Amino acid sequence: LDLENEYLGTSSFASALEVIAERAPASTCGALVGHVITRLKKRPDAAVACMSDDILSPLACSLVKARKDQQALTAVDAMSGPKSARDYRSGIVAASRLNDAKKVRQLLLSALRKEQQAAAQKMKNQTNEEEIDTILSTLDERTLKFALKVLGKAGDFRTPFSVLDALPLERRSVPLYHAAIAACGRTKPPKGRTAMLLWKKMKTDGLGNSIPRATYNALLHCAQASPQQQNDQSRADRAGTNATTAILHEMAQRGIGLNVVSYNIALNSLAEQARFGEVLELLERMESSKIQPTAVTFGTAIHGAARANNSAAAVELLRANIKYCANDLPGDASFGAALEACTRDPDAAQAAAAAQNVVQIMCDTNVDLERRERIEELARVAIHRGILDPERTERAETILGMALHNRQAVV
Repeated sequence: LDLENEYLGTSSFASALEVIAERAPASTCGALVGHVITRLKKRPDAAVACMSDDILSPLACSLVKARKDQQALTAVDAMSGPKSARDYRSGIVAASRLNDAKKVRQLLLSALRKEQQAAAQKMKNQTNEEEIDTILSTLDERTLKFALKVLGKAGDFRTPFSVLDALPLERRSVPLYHAAIAACGRTKPPKGRTAMLLWKKMKTDGLGNSIPRATYNALLHCAQASPQQQNDQSRADRAGTNATTAILHEMAQRGIGLNVVSYNIALNSLAEQARFGEVLELLERMESSKIQPTAVTFGTAIHGAARANNSAAAVELLRANIKYCANDLPGDASFGAALEACTRDPDAAQAAAAAQNVVQIMCDTNVDLERRERIEELARVAIHRGILDPERTERAETILGMALHNRQAVV
């Protein structure tokens, strides 16, 4: 490079780059890339010679090794001819490191289209099987997993599903399925139907006995939005089951214990469906498994009590929260849900008494509430549902004032 001004554009330079890109360590690639970029900056005319795909391809690979990801993407984009599997890998790795979900999606879909076109040509006997450039099939698992994770963070679940569907059976692994399922859970709302379909495909592909707890947790999160979780008359509903209980049943069959995260997700899913009986059963199972609940656990259960209009249970769960999680007291969401249970409970007298207990608990714990106006509104509505004598009403108002004694102007 230093002795010959025209060396940048020669086939010898391209061959040297190929060897370095494929075999040299990252430090060597970094040193060469830095030298090339320096030469190009000094001689703008030399940049024209480097626009050959024969040079851009190994250069992009070397840039990725040197962790110069933005320059690697530029090199991949500058290629004028068809990209090889290595070129796609260079672009996908660089875009993934940059968290550029749009670019990752573009490259993966481009590779997918190219494979589909090649497959169509094979069906027409226009090309031999060995001539088909199977790009996705040659991408290593780490690259694909990283790419699907970036897409998942961006809420894209369709691309991971399409990529998995296009991969040959032997390339579909648990980590790739996990990345796709996690992507379903990160969309708003979660794509439960797609996640359940991926779970079914995992088992069809012979991976059912390799599913880890982390993937089950992701499935439990997605199950909240599954059609089986909703009130449609699906076959699963008629069979007396649903996505959440099916996942929990399979975990139990395989001897995979639930951790506190698993319990919290499952409790939330059941609470959303107002299946309070199953919420209590799961709490009992949690206790028997020696799993320490958190304020989130109890808050989720209290939410279930509110959906079930059970004010007495909401109060007991608040007390349990304080008993078992002394350093993690209930907050606005838990107190608000408990008071909502009191406003909905069909037994007005019991609801009013339960509301007084909730207010008393707020006062005793000296909890620092953020949404005080909302809490106060719910408390007053619930307390005045019962027929109270003036003395008890005044006492309830006094306690409510004590619980809210440090009220400030808040949103």
